[in-house]
Amino acid sequence: MAVETALRLLIIEESANDANAYITALRGGGFSVRSHIMSESDNPDEIISAHQPDIVLLSYSNSILSLSLLTKKLEASKISASVIVMAGKPDQVGTAEVIMAGARDRVLKKDLKHLKAVVKREFEHVSLLQKQYSIKSLYEESEARCQILMENSRDAIAYVHQGMHVYANAAYLEMFGIQQFDDIEGLPIMDLVAPAKQESFKQFLRNLEIKKGEAKPELETELKSMSNETFTGRMEFSLASIEGEPCTQIIIRQEADVSELEEQINQLSRQDPLTGLLNRPAYLEEFSNAIANVDKKGKQYCLFQVGIDDFKTIQNTVGLVGSDQIIAEVASVIKKCLDATDLAGRYEGSRYLVLLATGSETVIHKKAGAIIKAIENHICEVGGKSIHVKALIGASIIDDSSLEVNEIMSRTDKALSHAKHDNKERFSIYQPKEGEMSQKQLDAAWIKRLKTAMDKKRFHLLFQPIVQLDGGEMERYEVFMDMRDEKDERVPTSEFMPAAERTKMSKVLDRWVIGQALQHLTVQKKTHPNTVFFIKLTGGSLEDMELFRWISEKIRPLDLLNWSLIFEVKEEAVVSHLKQAQAFATLLKTIHCGFAIDDFGKGPDPFKLVDLVPAQYLKFHKDFANDLASNTHNQETLRDITEKARALKKNTIVQHVEDASTLSVLWTIGANFTQGNFFQGATEKIDYDFSSGIA
Repeated sequence: MAVETALRLLIIEESANDANAYITALRGGGFSVRSHIMSESDNPDEIISAHQPDIVLLSYSNSILSLSLLTKKLEASKISASVIVMAGKPDQVGTAEVIMAGARDRVLKKDLKHLKAVVKREFEHVSLLQKQYSIKSLYEESEARCQILMENSRDAIAYVHQGMHVYANAAYLEMFGIQQFDDIEGLPIMDLVAPAKQESFKQFLRNLEIKKGEAKPELETELKSMSNETFTGRMEFSLASIEGEPCTQIIIRQEADVSELEEQINQLSRQDPLTGLLNRPAYLEEFSNAIANVDKKGKQYCLFQVGIDDFKTIQNTVGLVGSDQIIAEVASVIKKCLDATDLAGRYEGSRYLVLLATGSETVIHKKAGAIIKAIENHICEVGGKSIHVKALIGASIIDDSSLEVNEIMSRTDKALSHAKHDNKERFSIYQPKEGEMSQKQLDAAWIKRLKTAMDKKRFHLLFQPIVQLDGGEMERYEVFMDMRDEKDERVPTSEFMPAAERTKMSKVLDRWVIGQALQHLTVQKKTHPNTVFFIKLTGGSLEDMELFRWISEKIRPLDLLNWSLIFEVKEEAVVSHLKQAQAFATLLKTIHCGFAIDDFGKGPDPFKLVDLVPAQYLKFHKDFANDLASNTHNQETLRDITEKARALKKNTIVQHVEDASTLSVLWTIGANFTQGNFFQGATEKIDYDFSSGIA
């Protein structure tokens, strides 16, 4: 007999010779045995918990643990182990007696052949029982996940049994103007059909036949709300069950609303909300499609990267809201300078991208000069202040279709830097230098460097506390990734993470962080059970269709409290991967994990995003904390979005708090949490004293 899975065997036996004889006999019978012999000095609860036995061989005459106490401890530990009582003589204890006391059988110590047969039977029994528990657990988890997904669905969903409502989600209640489910529990579905359509609806139900594997029956009819307003809805019928009872699931869709929502999601996922230009991912997609035409009939392009000069000073002068106004106004000025064939988008921060359908340096210089002059002539009126803005432009001519997008972007970065520091015209066209590495070569070097760092264990986790302003028992930490080079010197995140995202290595690094964080969290929970980790994910991981399943499988065997893990993604990445973020955040709730939007609040209407993505935490952009004590613009903006977040029951986090004066302002604003070096920097130790409170 070959047993593929190892048998975890716990032996409670006063005779070491007998215990070893059991192990030898079972191994000789084909079992792969992982055994532990309990001694007088062992703590039974710790041994049972650590060893997780499949079978326990209990000597009836042992002085360590009685049969009754053993069965109680196994039940308390929720371990489905089979107990076999080992008796020295036939008359020492009867089989019926031990079975009534909770054991599965009695075997004589010297009858090893009988022992092997009983262990084989019980091991198969325990294996089947464990599979049954696993399937039951997966089923219950799936049911809970479906329940949460239905609650968060924008489709109206109801369960009907014998024509009566037994469940309805929030969208269904909202569709019919119902305050709570109790108001329609037991209400006939017929009562929500317009009177003129009730007879045809009855006829439809009489002929309704739902078969598994076949198309779901549909009916478009007139429905009525509780206020007697009528509307058209398409109803889809399918088989379902609730609490084990069969019923019919009804999904009602209003086509106009769905198409409107799809359009809203599509627009938000491609458009920068502040400037109205294409956002970075959408722009790079369009840009990539355009440059595929290079070399065709002599087609050439030129990419501008337009930046606002000395933007940090402007931001300190007018605050975040004022600086956002300037970014939007400059975008409008740029758009007025463009031709119909030009393509404009927002790159990041105070930088823009403009693609010209020409390779003529004369045309390029003329266009760049026009944009720079138009921006310089525009006066921004912000909070009673007149702000003069100067622009910089870095350009790259695209005359080779083999050039990659990352390479072209890198060239405009270098040209923009040259325009800022070495060019009085504030405009520069990239000129390749002899021997200069291409972006493709640089990225290949980064991939090798990142993989080597992973192999050589040069990545580490750092932890920074997130402190609750009004106290509380939970101990929250944000998890950071730290990279070291071959000299054990720190590699700035701003260097390796953009390279990781460009080369898709960020997905690998994200999974590494999650795996390592779970190991640390499991250990930390033993002494600090209220610990919560916030784990950063890149936008690339939102594209990973297997990530949620992988996370779910990782945390399932761990004894973690609900909501011990919060996954955070930057607002820009959420916007550019909106559907994926929406699905990921919703699915996280099914495994009791949370979602946070990082760098939140800089757009003109950030809460439009909150309406679409079910985030529990909003972490405000770090710029809000800059000079907060004296910057009234930032104070007003932060107070406004904090109040809106509170009304939506969202937790708020203000990051990059560096001094006591900033903290004192946060007390008046009403944020929930704060984070920064004022409390503690990011360290390898998880040791912040949350009980000390906030002074």
